[in-house]
Amino acid sequence: MSVFAEAGIQFSIITPDRTAEVCTLVGQHFFTDDPIFRSIGIEQSTYLDSCFSDAIKGGSCVMATDSYGKIIGVRLTEIIDRGSWFRWLYDFAFASFIPSLGRIAWLLGKPVLQKSCEVIPALYCQVNYDVWPMFDEFGCQKILCDVLVCTAKEARGKGIGTELVKQGESVGREKGCDYTVSFVSGLYSGKIFRDKLNYTVRNEVFYDQFLDKDGNLYLNDTREHLSFFSCHKKITE
Repeated sequence: MSVFAEAGIQFSIITPDRTAEVCTLVGQHFFTDDPIFRSIGIEQSTYLDSCFSDAIKGGSCVMATDSYGKIIGVRLTEIIDRGSWFRWLYDFAFASFIPSLGRIAWLLGKPVLQKSCEVIPALYCQVNYDVWPMFDEFGCQKILCDVLVCTAKEARGKGIGTELVKQGESVGREKGCDYTVSFVSGLYSGKIFRDKLNYTVRNEVFYDQFLDKDGNLYLNDTREHLSFFSCHKKITE
């Protein structure tokens, strides 16, 4: 029996009926701790909850529950198929619209949205995080893309986050993914992906070197977190 089973902790695929619980967990334990979300001021919203709901409906997201059935950790992922031209078109159109959305946010006096439209594309650009070119690079049909990993504060330090990522890899394999990719923003998630599970770091940028065109820090509340990076791992033999 594993240490998790002995503690009454179970891992399973998240079903849509538990979406509200997942969104509550992420709102309470991810938004306030993630250095990017905290620095920008991003909070739980209907839009983000709908994004998490869409990921859960895809059937590749994993949760950890305690002996009472309470969700204490999640790994949210999406499976992207290289043949999904609608998804490619959506991603391309959304990326093209972000600068305009930022200007609209400025006109409407929405500083968080305005900063999000400026900072998040810059983050992805700095570490060259774009799944579509990776299909040719890896020579595969499906890629498991990480959305986030979140563990409740009271459940941290027990290896649950690491196990969630491993369980997610197993689900990805079962659904035909050869590779998994992730954008990692925090010190502790970095230890999981890079140090414990041997993901290959593709590009890394330190927060104190992530500057806007005027030489100012994009993010000013990163606390103990030092860098963000993109990474990947082959999950099939």
